[in-house]
Amino acid sequence: MNFSANKNIESLNNPEYKFLVSLKKNRNRKSSNKSISEGFRECYKLLDSNYEIDTLYFCSDLFIGENNKDLLNECEQENIRIVKVSEKVFKAMSYRDRPDGFIAVFNTRDLSLPDKINGPILIPDQIEKPGNLGTMIRTAKSFGINNIFLSDEITDIFNPNVIRASIGHVFNMNIWSSSNNKIRDFLNSNNYQILLLDPEGEESLENFKPKNNFAVVVGAEQYGISNEWFENEYVALCIRSTNNVDSLNASTAAAIGMWELTK
Repeated sequence: MNFSANKNIESLNNPEYKFLVSLKKNRNRKSSNKSISEGFRECYKLLDSNYEIDTLYFCSDLFIGENNKDLLNECEQENIRIVKVSEKVFKAMSYRDRPDGFIAVFNTRDLSLPDKINGPILIPDQIEKPGNLGTMIRTAKSFGINNIFLSDEITDIFNPNVIRASIGHVFNMNIWSSSNNKIRDFLNSNNYQILLLDPEGEESLENFKPKNNFAVVVGAEQYGISNEWFENEYVALCIRSTNNVDSLNASTAAAIGMWELTK
């Protein structure tokens, strides 16, 4: 391999290792403005994004596949710091049951609302489970919805489990976060059609024709969509179901909604 590591970490007492482990906690990610992307695919998408990589950590004993050296070489060409980690240390700092030998620390960014926007928007409303949020982002990307508004940000978008569930697509999406009220004001000022996926919705999602600029809101499974969204002009859409199934997994409902609205 045509690269050279800047440093080796072989001890669990290493201060750098301890910092990496500390990033598993939300408060430490926010206070340091840094987070972790784990996995070959996720790190590659991070490298191809506008996010700044602080350090790439690798353990060659855990590598899977044949393209690992390409990621290392590209990081070296970008003058990104590269650190070699022993298998014991890497497994201790990994989020995964079967790590593939790559973890990158990157700088997070401000998620304040933009001045203007165009195109459809997905709004995950107070989604608590990182896996659900990451899956929604990945699905939105596949349907050509590149704008995500996080409503009241219950789940940290930079949670490594969100990144993992999105397979790194979080890095090449337009993502913002704000309160329900500020997002609603923003949508109204930009003439967006607000669509709520609601089991009690009076209009069927099937064959509904949205406007070009629409925002679809998906609520958490336990509580549904926040009450504030019903205090505005909106269209409530229900997903047809049978056999007395009255609710769907949030990411599943989002996938069905995005499919119907973009097909």
